[in-house]
Amino acid sequence: LLEDLAVNDPPAFICHYYNTYFAHTAGGRMIGNKVTSTIRLSVRFNRPNVASMILDGAELEFYKYDGDLTEMLEAVRGQLNETAETWDREQKDRCLDETMQSFK
Repeated sequence: LLEDLAVNDPPAFICHYYNTYFAHTAGGRMIGNKVTSTIRLSVRFNRPNVASMILDGAELEFYKYDGDLTEMLEAVRGQLNETAETWDREQKDRCLDETMQSFK
């Protein structure tokens, strides 16, 4: 579906990309920070069984990024906004119409 949208309906694809990219980035950071905090607290309060139960004590890597994440997000947002500024009203509406589908 997304490959088809990328070729045949770029505004709809951009909507999916935007929502997925920013949701996974923000959500990944939030989840990663919560789990890491839980592990650190369990070690601090001498409850190693909790740390070993959560990811077998491993530190999460999926939410770590090379470089400043805020800068990277702003750069991507800027590029997507520049692209959208070239769209006509129909293309912009198409992107908006696809928003609900991007969350399913």
